[in-house]
Amino acid sequence: RASTTLSSSVVVSTHLPPTITMDLCGPHGCRCRSAILAFALSASGAFSFVQFSRLSPRSPTRSRIDGSSQLPPLFSTPESQKVCIVGAGVGGLATASRIASAMPNATVTILEKNDRDLAGGRMGSFDAFVDGASGSYRHERGPSLLLLRDEYEKLFEDCGKRTTPEGTQAKSYGLDMKQCVPAYQVVFDDGDRVSVGFPRNTSGLTANDIEQMQVLEQESMDRMNEWEPNGHKKWVEYLDTCAAYLDCGLPNFIEEKLELTSFPAFIWEAMREKGKRWPLKPHSSVLSEIFESPKMVALASFQDLYVGLEPYLNQKQPLGGILRKTAPAVFGLLSAIELHPTNRRAGVFAPLGGFRQVAKSMVELCADNGVEFVFNATVTNIGGGGVHFRHGSSNMFRNADLVICNADIPYASESLINEHKDDVYRETYDWDDSFDFSSGVVAFHWSISKSLRALATHNVFMSANNTEDAIGSWSVLREGSRSASEATTLIDQPFNFYVHRASATDRSACPSGCDAIMVLVPCPALERNKDIASLSREDVMSTYAGQFDSNVLDDYRKAVIKRLSVLEGLEGLGDYIIDEVVDTPATYASHYN
Repeated sequence: RASTTLSSSVVVSTHLPPTITMDLCGPHGCRCRSAILAFALSASGAFSFVQFSRLSPRSPTRSRIDGSSQLPPLFSTPESQKVCIVGAGVGGLATASRIASAMPNATVTILEKNDRDLAGGRMGSFDAFVDGASGSYRHERGPSLLLLRDEYEKLFEDCGKRTTPEGTQAKSYGLDMKQCVPAYQVVFDDGDRVSVGFPRNTSGLTANDIEQMQVLEQESMDRMNEWEPNGHKKWVEYLDTCAAYLDCGLPNFIEEKLELTSFPAFIWEAMREKGKRWPLKPHSSVLSEIFESPKMVALASFQDLYVGLEPYLNQKQPLGGILRKTAPAVFGLLSAIELHPTNRRAGVFAPLGGFRQVAKSMVELCADNGVEFVFNATVTNIGGGGVHFRHGSSNMFRNADLVICNADIPYASESLINEHKDDVYRETYDWDDSFDFSSGVVAFHWSISKSLRALATHNVFMSANNTEDAIGSWSVLREGSRSASEATTLIDQPFNFYVHRASATDRSACPSGCDAIMVLVPCPALERNKDIASLSREDVMSTYAGQFDSNVLDDYRKAVIKRLSVLEGLEGLGDYIIDEVVDTPATYASHYN
């Protein structure tokens, strides 16, 4: 998901101490294509892309922090080294565990602006309490699905310190990840719907689960064949192409571990049928060669929503827009990660207890490796041999041999890593707007007084009655520079959105007979106002919150409720919403910078 992806692309600065800044996705949208593998890979701490900012005059070097790689030269001496990590998001927690486990002599400290309950950054949950309800309603603040489960398992296996007579290290820390079957339900604005993501490995499923899965899968096959001749056969072939992209792209280009055996299948899929599936063409250009129905094209490209890109060729941009906001076809590997029936890496998972349980487990993993936490520590400047921060009413400084900044890169480069800051303890909020930002997201967290059984755990609502509507539904991405207040109404317009219903997989998410859902609607990213950068943080945040006023949010809310009504049991849903929390890009800026 564009606004909540937890990537760990890296910028190495020549400041003393050495500074690594992480996290290319934040309140302003995604900045780079490395975000495609989302939070799972960064949770393993097993890789790092290098993306140099204007702060770095020297040429790029690559660094890795994992259990199998050679440690950076900084750690080659036997003396104790001081490592300071800014931010207890998923990248910060994983990196701290890796360093502390691999180098027991290192003193590793994490400085986190929020309290302990919000450790994990966007990877967290919150509870809504409603008068008269028999329990709380759990909502996710950021990610709502977990991919590449093995990467999480590997982090805990490599760094875990607990005895595990049965089960895995991850489970010993309380992290239990359940596969969602089907992975998704895709709903079109005319009421057509189809389920996708049915694994062939059914271990862990009950006989009743398997029977229901088989019924849903057959219904989906029939529906695809109704949309176009041999629709399901084409879908299976497309997923196999995506699996070849995944099997080659993940080890060789993401993890940077040479795996030559995967190249023949990759090259075959890229070159066969005269390059019809060439991975660097605009995604829609490949899909239109395979599918006839706009609904099949939409079904094969909805994951582009998560990285804030559109699948459709943009005639106004060089190479159809793939250098800017159009996803290249290789992004189909996301379909394989989530939906392929037999690929060993595939599957969509839900952490039982919500994503705050992932954060809690990773905090405990850090603690078992001797990592020190300082919560409610607002970092104001990185430089001068360490980190300046405010803790309560006190100005404090932590010296370090290495600083790893897990904050949003545009924010960190402008507000934290600033050699010319006149007051190193003054808290500011500004960002470098020279990046090409994608979309943001408005998140509605609704506590519902009845059960919404027509929804699966993960649901994508798409407009694709015809090609014109399908292209128009991505306009917020193509026109992302427009502020929310300038955008036209969504009501009766084609647009795409996502709905998460946690209780379909984990009944602990809400009281019996009720539901808790999260709706994510793409929206314009925050529009920078450099004239207010010198104001207090409170005043700055108040100004940015105004970019998403009540009129904008009311329009989004009405449009979503109308679209949801195509499903049985969701008619008039607004009458059953008993509590609402709304997050906008301004909210994410305030909570997580």
